[in-house]
Amino acid sequence: MSVPPWLHTSLLFELIQQKLKYAIISDIHANTEALDVCLKEIDRLKVDRLICLGDLVDYCAEPNEVVKLIKERCDVVILGNHDEAQFNHPLSNGFSENARISSIHTRDVIDPEWIEYFKTLEHTHSESDILFVHASPFTPRAYKYVRSEEAASENFAAFDEKVCFIGHSHQPLIFESSPGGLKLISEGKLNPGHRYIINVGSVGQPRDTDPRLAFGFFDTGEFEYKLIRVEYDIKSASEKIITEGLPEFLARRLFNGD
Repeated sequence: MSVPPWLHTSLLFELIQQKLKYAIISDIHANTEALDVCLKEIDRLKVDRLICLGDLVDYCAEPNEVVKLIKERCDVVILGNHDEAQFNHPLSNGFSENARISSIHTRDVIDPEWIEYFKTLEHTHSESDILFVHASPFTPRAYKYVRSEEAASENFAAFDEKVCFIGHSHQPLIFESSPGGLKLISEGKLNPGHRYIINVGSVGQPRDTDPRLAFGFFDTGEFEYKLIRVEYDIKSASEKIITEGLPEFLARRLFNGD
């Protein structure tokens, strides 16, 4: 049976027709203080779908509590590189020294149930003309960063969906691809005729000099994206890091968002 030509055109407006509200979170990194506040804000927003882009563990002190909450609350969870390193140990050899130390520490304290859970997670998920991936749609299993227009151009060619949400760098960015070219833009109303790669930042360890937790809110009915920032109890999260015996640097950086 042939597909009528109008169906291809209507697919471009599927997001608007569905009128769904998405919350997209990423890079929680065992920070329960940040995650608890984040989930309360998401409840206030009354979203239809909650998607997690991965990196549930390492850096902060409570991996088991975070994984349990994410599994209970999220509609879809993507595998992050720090999650994969819990069963693919050589992966952590490419981490920074503090990240490698925290990854090894997580192996000692994480419940084996969550290791098995990580093994069930996929590197990508697509629905309603949206792609979700932890790091890079071009090489999702290699965990490459998308932080420049050059990298974004390569990645736009690797997927067909209208919008791709990513995390990994902990730095919020929005790349827009249109017939006029590719550029960085600010949050707000998006153009349904253009395509986007959107980094939602980090819940548990922001690195854009703003220490408030960050996550994405996407209203498909309005075709509008907002970056949500919320304060949380950084002092409590940092004290737990020190008590856990993790590097002091990981506690200090939470205050600066770097």
